[in-house]
Amino acid sequence: MVVEIENTPGRYVARQLNITDKNKRNSIEKLASGYKLNKAADNASGLTVSESMRGQIRGLNQASKNSQDGQNMIATADAGMNELHLILHRMRELCVQGANDTNVAEDRESIQMEIDALNNEIDRITSETEFNTMKLLRGGSGSSETEEDDIDNSDNSENNGGIALQVGADTSHIISVKLPMLSTEVLETRGVDVSDNKVATESIALVDRAIDKVDNERSKMGAISNRLDHAYSNNTNSSENTQSSESLIRDANLADEMVIISTANIIEQAGISMAAQANSGKETILKMVQ
Repeated sequence: MVVEIENTPGRYVARQLNITDKNKRNSIEKLASGYKLNKAADNASGLTVSESMRGQIRGLNQASKNSQDGQNMIATADAGMNELHLILHRMRELCVQGANDTNVAEDRESIQMEIDALNNEIDRITSETEFNTMKLLRGGSGSSETEEDDIDNSDNSENNGGIALQVGADTSHIISVKLPMLSTEVLETRGVDVSDNKVATESIALVDRAIDKVDNERSKMGAISNRLDHAYSNNTNSSENTQSSESLIRDANLADEMVIISTANIIEQAGISMAAQANSGKETILKMVQ
């Protein structure tokens, strides 16, 4: 008597149990890490897109910090120029005073002495107003001075030899800042003289021109500051939206994975029961043979 003892149903159940166990282990891995992409095999194309987005996100976040650094640099320069404004207004006041012929020679000497001291303070402020060793009111001269040939940005029309601020995640996202040169030589305030009515009157116009130069440079810095504000806001918004998109690709859906595990547990228990049933059928045949 020949009895077929090949346990085909048992093999089928065992194969299905292995599949169910694999699915459950994958879900457990995703729940433990919080990611549905833990290795390239999970989603090869999705991983490529996700990594590209991650690089963009990190670049945007760093660009936001760069914008803030640029704002701090401009705020430092603006504070220095504000002091120059105060000095120049005082110098103009002294010129108006010196233009009055009620002053005797000793009065004019005292006025001139204060003007000379103010000129010395202008040069001190422009020399010592620094940000990371860059002299902000001397055209950026210092250990970190940026020359035109040092900036490789062929796609950026703003490349004018100034300080390059990287305000975006890509190579062409640069704002160039031309730092002012505001020494007494440039402002020509060393020529302010109140020795008599005529030269004192001429000095008023000279100081006015110096004030206009400082006004112009402060306006330029203010415009750049506003641009940096917008660049910062754009970077933070772009980073947030890109991160949200990247999260959809990489982050695990905890609710879905818990459903998968619960389903796998039910299937696993049913499979174990069916494996026992398949084995018991063959044992009955063996008993009958005996």
